[in-house]
Amino acid sequence: MKYIGCVLIVLIIFIGHTFAQRIPQVPDSIRKKYQDKRNESITANKIDLRTLNQDSLIKERLVKLAEQNPAITIADANIRISDADVAKSKLSWLSALNVGANINEFVIQGSEAASFFPKYNLGLVVPFDLLSRYKRDKKVANENLVINNEIKRDKQQIVRTAVLVAYENYKEKNEIVLIQKSYIEYEYAAYEGAQKSYTDGEISLEDMNKTHQAYLTEKSKLVTHQKELNISIILIEQLIGVPLSWALKNK
Repeated sequence: MKYIGCVLIVLIIFIGHTFAQRIPQVPDSIRKKYQDKRNESITANKIDLRTLNQDSLIKERLVKLAEQNPAITIADANIRISDADVAKSKLSWLSALNVGANINEFVIQGSEAASFFPKYNLGLVVPFDLLSRYKRDKKVANENLVINNEIKRDKQQIVRTAVLVAYENYKEKNEIVLIQKSYIEYEYAAYEGAQKSYTDGEISLEDMNKTHQAYLTEKSKLVTHQKELNISIILIEQLIGVPLSWALKNK
């Protein structure tokens, strides 16, 4: 039994060694070729940081241009008014004081009775609520300044969001137009080839008309996509107040 067990062990080791030798090894030439393709794939999918940076610069420029619209200008004017009200509130207590003066009429007439006193009177009226009124006016002015600053920030955020969304929409429409033009070129080339094949008697008139119809369909799609691109440009220009071509050129 011990002998049989030893034989089985040796047999298992031999089979395992033989099977391991038969495992196919990847040749270095194939391995290198695979690695080169992998590197090419990584390079092709690598994000161009320069393009990203350029796109970010364009977005910021568009936002800066849009911040010159009337809504932001009005918000700035309201902030300046609030600043003036804050400065005014610091001196509002002066308007609450009432100073009075009175001269004895005998003094004016040069009468002997002018020796009577008082020859003149001076008075200062201080309201009891002077301090509370001053604090209230100052607080109201400061709160109005805070409100107008928040209103401006809110308008800036709304404008920024609108510009960025409009710009992304423009990029999408522009890319779709470029792709559609490629489709048209392909369909037109197919139509030209079909015309030649029909002339040579290789295809029927119906087949040639099908290629022509496909070309016209893609051309119709281009008209629609071009219209959508033009609308997206109009919406951006409405926000930034200048032609988009100028904004993109002067970046």
